[in-house]
Amino acid sequence: MYKEFFGFEEEPFRLTPDPEFFYSSEEHDDAIKTIEYAINSRKGIIVLVGDVGVGKTTLSRVLLDKLISTQVSLVLNPFLSESEILKYVAKDFGLSIENKDKGEIFQDLVDYFVRLYKSNNNALIIVDEAQHLSFESMEMLRQISNIEMENAKLVQILLVGQSELINRLNQDKLRQIRQRVAYWVYLKGLNFEETKGYIEFRVSQALRYKRSVFSDRSIKYIYKLTKGNPREINQISEMSLIFAAARNSKKVYPKDVILAAKEYYKFDKKRLLRLGLAGIFR
Repeated sequence: MYKEFFGFEEEPFRLTPDPEFFYSSEEHDDAIKTIEYAINSRKGIIVLVGDVGVGKTTLSRVLLDKLISTQVSLVLNPFLSESEILKYVAKDFGLSIENKDKGEIFQDLVDYFVRLYKSNNNALIIVDEAQHLSFESMEMLRQISNIEMENAKLVQILLVGQSELINRLNQDKLRQIRQRVAYWVYLKGLNFEETKGYIEFRVSQALRYKRSVFSDRSIKYIYKLTKGNPREINQISEMSLIFAAARNSKKVYPKDVILAAKEYYKFDKKRLLRLGLAGIFR
């Protein structure tokens, strides 16, 4: 309903990781540049961490569009066993795994990475939600990361996960993989100016032209509620649009954000108290 009312060609605040709707804050831009440099320089293992909803998955998809001469395996299921993750990666790179044991598959990967290197190409494995990887799967990735020549890592590995991933890697039994991490990249929420830019950017992308839909005060309310977490910004903003459209208003005002927050946080009153915003619901 609100999409047609406001004239959006697409939903501006959908949660799927769409690079077209990626708003690159200074922090996100620095993260992409750091990871891109680490991959192109063949640094080995890179870790990208951040709280739920800060944009890690979207950032990794944007990164894929920037890489050239790089073959990528994207592991979206962190619950694969040691053997399954080896087979998945090999198959993702286009290698045959039929009737082959682990040793044969691993050697095929070695040969494949060497061929890529000799043809001036690179290999990258991205593991999403990496905090859920088992010790055995982590160990398999470490062994894969050891595929190298004297002067170059033949495969780069990007571990993407929530903050718990740091605690996992700090465990003594994982020290060997921790010691091989070349870069640690941390993502935080947006500040107020970035939140304002984020909302206005996504609205403009969905409209295909620039127009102010959210009032400045409504954006301030959204920032106070979400603390700049992009996923929560999306959810509160979309619900605010729905309430504004229901009032037949072409602009989102604080009253719409308040109604959206009431709906979104209705099972989390303690959250509102912690944010010091309970008063806006009187």
